[in-house]
Amino acid sequence: MSKIAVAVLNRKGGVGKTTVSVIISQIALIRHNKVLAIDLDPSRNFSDALGFMKNYFKDSLRIKDTLEDDDAGAEEEWIVIDCPPNLDEASKHAIDFADIVLVPVRPDFFSLSNLGVMYNAAKKSGKEKAQLPLVKLGYDTSAMSKIANQIIAEREYPVAEDLPLHKHIPYNITSGRVWSSGLIARSRQPYEKLYDKILKAIDKLKDGISDINEVWTDRKDGKEDDAENENF
Repeated sequence: MSKIAVAVLNRKGGVGKTTVSVIISQIALIRHNKVLAIDLDPSRNFSDALGFMKNYFKDSLRIKDTLEDDDAGAEEEWIVIDCPPNLDEASKHAIDFADIVLVPVRPDFFSLSNLGVMYNAAKKSGKEKAQLPLVKLGYDTSAMSKIANQIIAEREYPVAEDLPLHKHIPYNITSGRVWSSGLIARSRQPYEKLYDKILKAIDKLKDGISDINEVWTDRKDGKEDDAENENF
């Protein structure tokens, strides 16, 4: 397996950046990969959440609070970067460094209003739009979710995955448990699917495929995979 660098970024706070960072890191660890976790957010919640699990994962997990160019030569297979809720120099460096920049968004205007600035910054770094997919968190059948979905479609933002909110996940993360403790297989599936789609997207991007639908849409026999996700 080649090295994968994933940054998690949104200029809006409270949208689930650290939760996504922790889940991606722990899935990689559970699947027997080594992970370098880089916590650029001054709150250090990413470091704390993974620090609870450090003894469990032993030498497979390394945590630091700075991103350096020579981290590209690190021994770990996964580099996961949790960014602060702004577009400072550290965040711009993370955009430059990462293969994929996941952008968590909630169904509200504040989560979506600054995305244009981020995509412009990524374009200046030479990133394709497909390398900055949204991760939709907590979208449902409400009017606000429908409006947010319409905005995402109109602006042709790529979407990596649509994740439900599960009440056990924040509890697990903040109490030192693995994110999926107590979740049935169907509840874990959307999050594990995101991880698998990142792997597939990296391969497609390396093959020169940059079309958003080709990179982020799962297809079986020429049709989109519409596996139903459970909402909580």
